[in-house]
Parts: sequence; C-alpha cells; structure tokens
Amino acid sequence: MKRAYIADSLIDGQLVADWLTGNGIPCEIFHQNGSGALGELPVTHPEVWVKRNPDIDKATNLISIMFDNNTGAPVVCRNCNETNPAGFDVCWQCQTSLSVC
Repeated sequence: MKRAYIADSLIDGQLVADWLTGNGIPCEIFHQNGSGALGELPVTHPEVWVKRNPDIDKATNLISIMFDNNTGAPVVCRNCNETNPAGFDVCWQCQTSLSVC
C-alpha cells in the first residue's frame, strides 16, 4: 500500500477515495476520526492509500485531474440558463449534460 493523498477533511478524503475506486483503483482511508478529537491531541488528517503499489502513479494522475477539472470559467446550462462551476459534468439544476453547452 502507498499513500496517494492527505485530505483536509474526511469529506475531502472520501471524495478522492470514491473517485479512485470509480476509476478502478482500490483504496482505503486511514485516520478517518483523527481530526474529531480536538484539544491537546495532535490533529491527524485523513489519508487515502492505494491498495496496489503499481497503481500509485495512476492514482496521483487521477487526483490531479480531479482537482484540475474544478478550475476555469463557469459553464451556463443551455437548457435552463443556470450557472454551474467549472468541472461539473451535469447541470446541478436540471441534470442536463454540460458537455454540449
């Protein structure tokens, strides 16, 4: 196993883990509850680890793609005229594919 990502939050880690799993890379999240105990205990951020070592390069590339897709100009849906953030594949308002917008 190799660590592919250190998340800011459990939600962030889960999104990355779901993205990797959906792209055929089995992974696991460690330290899921490490940031829940605040106070004098050190904060441990969730970490996403790939289960198969040869998958690490593909995993880091997919993580880069995941975050790169969320930058750029917003997209206006031509079906309902709703503005959607860059990186959305489907309009959040009407669920129309944004690839044709």
